[in-house]
Amino acid sequence: MAEILDLGMSDEEYLQLTAQGRDPVQEQILVRNIIRAGVPAAEANRVAPLLQKLVRSPQEETLIKKVWQQVRSQ
Repeated sequence: MAEILDLGMSDEEYLQLTAQGRDPVQEQILVRNIIRAGVPAAEANRVAPLLQKLVRSPQEETLIKKVWQQVRSQ
């Protein structure tokens, strides 16, 4: 049986994200895993969408590296 996942968003928000080419379910799974790895929720929510992007800005790369260092230090 499939797990019901509360994404904490309305149907409209879900549709907006999918229209942007994002996968809200995958992002929520990433957020949960990042939080479980010891990263604060606010940072996990900022970095999860970036992990699915193929092209990132230098600032986005810096944020990802910062979060990765937090995970490694746990």
